[in-house]
Order: sequence, then C-alpha cells, then structure tokens
Amino acid sequence: MPTSRPFAYNTGSQISGTLQFGSIAVGTPTSGVTGNPRWFNGPDEELGYVITIPVADGNQPVPDGSFASIGFYRSTGLTESSFIQIAQVVSVNQTFATGDAATTWLNANGYWTSWVTPYVAGLYKTTYSGYFSDNVNFFATATPASVGGNPATSVQTTSIFEPATDDGSNFSCQWLGYFKPTTSETYTFFTASDDASYVWVGSNAQTGFTTGNATVNNGGAHGIQEASGTISLTAGVYYPIRIQFGEAGGGDAMTFNYSTPTITKTTNVTGLVFYNSTTNGF
Repeated sequence: MPTSRPFAYNTGSQISGTLQFGSIAVGTPTSGVTGNPRWFNGPDEELGYVITIPVADGNQPVPDGSFASIGFYRSTGLTESSFIQIAQVVSVNQTFATGDAATTWLNANGYWTSWVTPYVAGLYKTTYSGYFSDNVNFFATATPASVGGNPATSVQTTSIFEPATDDGSNFSCQWLGYFKPTTSETYTFFTASDDASYVWVGSNAQTGFTTGNATVNNGGAHGIQEASGTISLTAGVYYPIRIQFGEAGGGDAMTFNYSTPTITKTTNVTGLVFYNSTTNGF
C-alpha cells in the first residue's frame, strides 16, 4: 500500500502531533490532517526519498488546480546516491558526500526529508549452488542455496570470509554492501582464495562490474593464492563493495584483507562494512 504523509505550511506554533522543520509541518498518517492550515499529501515514500520545501509566495501548483506554500522533490529510487543527487538539485550549490551530510544541511535550512540511514553493520552474504566460472553475471540469475556449513543467506560483520572447512564443491558466494573507511588515503584490498575471487569497490560494484575492472582480480580455478588492488578512498563515505567467490573442487577458502600506509594489513572490518537492510545489498 502506498506510503505518504500530510504536510502543511505553518509559520505559527508547532501543531500537536506533528514535526516542525522551518515553516513546514510534517504530519503522520493519523494526525494533523484536518482543519487549518491546509494539508497536502506528499509523494509515495516507497518509490523514492522525499524532500519537502517551503514555497513562501504560495505559488506551488497542486493537483486540484489551486496553489500551495509547500512543494516536493522525490528521488528516482531508494538508494543513497539517488537521494544525494536530488538533495544537490534542491540545494543548488552544495555537494554532499553522504546522505547524512545532505540531511544535516536540509534540516538546518528549513527542509524536511524522509531519508533515514538504512545501513546496518555487515556485508550481506548469499550462497549459491554451482560454480560461477568467472562469470560475474552468474549471481543475477542463480538460486540461493545452503551448501555445507553455509546458509543460503547470512551477514558477516567482523571479517569477510569463506572458512577453509571444505564445505563441498561446486558452489559460489557473493557479498554486497558498503565499505566506509575511517581514513582518507590509498587502500589496498586483498583476497586469498581457493578458487576464484573478485572485489569491486566504488561505483563499478553496483553496475558495470566485469573481471577487467575489478579492484581485486583473483580469478581462475586454483589453490589458495593471494591477489590485491588499490584505490584511493575518503573517510566517512559509503563506498559500494561487491565480493564474489567460487569453489570448483578440492579445498575451499576465501579471506578478505585490507591495509593502508597507516593501517597494518588486517581482516578486521568491524565498524567499516554495512549493507542496506531494505534491499539486502546496496
């Protein structure tokens, strides 16, 4: 069922049962929807993040042919990047690295937004029957399945790995989410795997990912071997990350590490990895 809420232009005292952002009164589905001031339902929040703006001269057209003193923007989807994009349109000259930074600016300048950080700790791991054979698109159509000690889906929060416990042969795993660095510097990412593994960090992790543009390319069927790649990251930014691993036969293992000039190589990703609990990924 579509989710929206009522809004009104209010320059008086805060209305009971509502939130007040600048001159915008924000109601809920069950309060603040009758009487004066006049209320208008905002866009469906299930389709995108909403930003409500005050229109002080009262010339905002509304569907019934009248004019209002509030207006709405809605992002094209429920992703942080789509919200940041629409927030930068609203703010004209601002540049935001994160959704939280955009919200801070919007709230401080009298706007309201439905953005709430949807990220929770960990990367979302999905296990599939079948070896992906270096076909990075395998996971888009494969069916999740429990294999050995791997449940079909799980979340890893402190380290990202496939244990070397011989969970069987002919299976694959994919991890999705975000890496949020604590420092601004060059990060080196590593996988040590048996068999193939790949890592993408940045926009390529979401779309357009190939073996050729992987941050870490540790492809092919092989015993445990390590590969690495580097990328410059900015502290506090949520960077999309995608990790793929497959086991063709024999032993199986995958360990994810990272290091920087100031951080000793480690598997500990506590407080650094997140996933969108709404989408179980990005």
